[in-house]
Amino acid sequence: MHIRHLLTGCFLLLSQTVVAQEGSPFKYGFAYVYTGDKGWYIDTTGKKVFDVIIGSYHPVSTTPADGSGHSRIIPDEKQDMIMVRSGNKKGIVNNGKWVVPAVYDSIEMKWRTTLVLRSDGKMTYADTYGKLLLPMEFEDAGILDDDHFDVKTGGKWGVYSTPAKKLIIPAIYEGFDYCGGCGLKGDYLFAQKDGKWGIIDFNNNVLLPFEYEHEHSFMRSDNWIRALKKNGQELVINLALKKEYLAPEFSDMSIIGNGLLKARKNGYYGLIDEDGKIVADFRYDDIRENESNPGPYFEVTEKGKTGILREDGKVILPAAYEGDITAYADCFIVQVDGNYTLLDTTGKQLLNKAYSEITPMGTAFERSASLPLFKLKQKALYGFYNPANGKIVEPAFFEIERTSVTSPATDLLEVSYKERNGLYNLAGEEVLPVIYQKLEDITPGFVKVREAGGTGIFDISHRRMLLPAKFESIYVAEADSNLWVTTKPGQQNDIYYNHKGMVVPAPKEKRGVVKKSGGLIEKKTAGDGMLYGYTDNNGKVMVPAVYERLLVDKNGRGFLAQKNSRFTVFNGAGQAVSKQTFEDVMLDVMPTYGSSTVEFTFPLLCRDGDIYRYLTIDGQFLPFEIRDITAFSPFGIYAIPE
Repeated sequence: MHIRHLLTGCFLLLSQTVVAQEGSPFKYGFAYVYTGDKGWYIDTTGKKVFDVIIGSYHPVSTTPADGSGHSRIIPDEKQDMIMVRSGNKKGIVNNGKWVVPAVYDSIEMKWRTTLVLRSDGKMTYADTYGKLLLPMEFEDAGILDDDHFDVKTGGKWGVYSTPAKKLIIPAIYEGFDYCGGCGLKGDYLFAQKDGKWGIIDFNNNVLLPFEYEHEHSFMRSDNWIRALKKNGQELVINLALKKEYLAPEFSDMSIIGNGLLKARKNGYYGLIDEDGKIVADFRYDDIRENESNPGPYFEVTEKGKTGILREDGKVILPAAYEGDITAYADCFIVQVDGNYTLLDTTGKQLLNKAYSEITPMGTAFERSASLPLFKLKQKALYGFYNPANGKIVEPAFFEIERTSVTSPATDLLEVSYKERNGLYNLAGEEVLPVIYQKLEDITPGFVKVREAGGTGIFDISHRRMLLPAKFESIYVAEADSNLWVTTKPGQQNDIYYNHKGMVVPAPKEKRGVVKKSGGLIEKKTAGDGMLYGYTDNNGKVMVPAVYERLLVDKNGRGFLAQKNSRFTVFNGAGQAVSKQTFEDVMLDVMPTYGSSTVEFTFPLLCRDGDIYRYLTIDGQFLPFEIRDITAFSPFGIYAIPE
């Protein structure tokens, strides 16, 4: 069934003027009119388009999945998709056009990313922009991945491929399951036949026979299968080897690290890789992942002692240590005689003494930009160790933490002691003395500092005080980000400084209201008042400065100019749309007091006397006479729920 065409039967062509009790300004390419006991929405030509607005949403796009299978959903907040009803059918409009025609019995939003469309016992999916993802042929459907759908037809399930535009697995199964959210895209499906579950590939080849029970839990997409049971008994299956791991030989099984089977055998734990190879003998009391800092290392315990095992089975640290071992940045925090020290992957000590506490920390708030450090504690004081250069800063501070202060090519840490703050670099050098009450980021390469006497600027690159701490306030100039604005007690005017610490003139500001195009509103004195006009960025007069009030459309559609209590409507080229002037112009959002910018669209609802009419961009009127104003959506527009 073809459904992407425009249904002209939904439109009512108005051949004569309609007198309506109420009408709204145009919004999203439509306006609401009400007469008698019913209302409807018209398009910019005056034709009836739909009856009711159901709700709205912003369309979204998704980023490619990362290594963990996670994508970010990015809404397009500049677009509003409006779900509507025409008669008893539903559709979606955007900016005056149909994106989903009103031919569906129901439209439902799923997962914030997908629309479910149903009509006459069939269903399909569409993206949030209205693009159909699947033919409208199936009784039911699920999404496996971007290219495949499990579909129900004739009471049975098969798999439809959008690239192939056909069923690639016939509809002969009772159901499917698939790990669509796994980090690695799977090349097989769980399939049900005759009440039992097995595994097939996308060519319908049987990879595991139909002799298992299945629940949607422990789903994966690699060779390890944990989502099946056999006669009610839990098991793990290596799909490539077709090997089952189950009691009584194996118990307490889980998948850890980069696809390793952790299992207990004869009372002890070991590790098996995806090829079926034993990479860690069954000798350990436990094997644990470091969840806070995932990596290629496992913490193992043996006979009450702790060690470190690499995922390939190599022993990095023998099980000879007390308590937990923290692995971070290829270093290991171990406990020795009640204190802590740091070892590398060879077991070599990296510190010349032990500390009462060692904790990992990063140098930046963004993990991707962060370098690993270790915070060292002795009594109540902190220092740090940098494994990249081996530098140790002995504990001398009450706190060491990441900082929002930035400097090109220099990573910084903020340190504090007795309510005074300073900066260190990762080479262990003092960049800013620890003497200031407060530090604030202001401009890359500089830091705003506060002392009892006031605020100043410190130049990080040259390690010198650029502006003394005697100002009441310092902030970046709005008109020029290369300048700072300073104020002092009793100082009448702001003083501007450049990044060399020199006093400079205040930046000149354009007069009038600047538009995106660079044009501005011109003003001239007229007696006790002002008259307004508009000049574009080339100096061309678009609207002469003869009006008592001028409103500029922020999207460049035109101007509303008022003189002697009458409005003239101009288009974006500065030409009067109509010779007729109006007592008032209706806007969906009224301008705030003193504002010179508005947002309007044609047709524009204009009032002359007691009659409102829709003025088109070419100076004509739609065939409506409106007696009163109503809201675009009298009952509100609700966000479409997921």
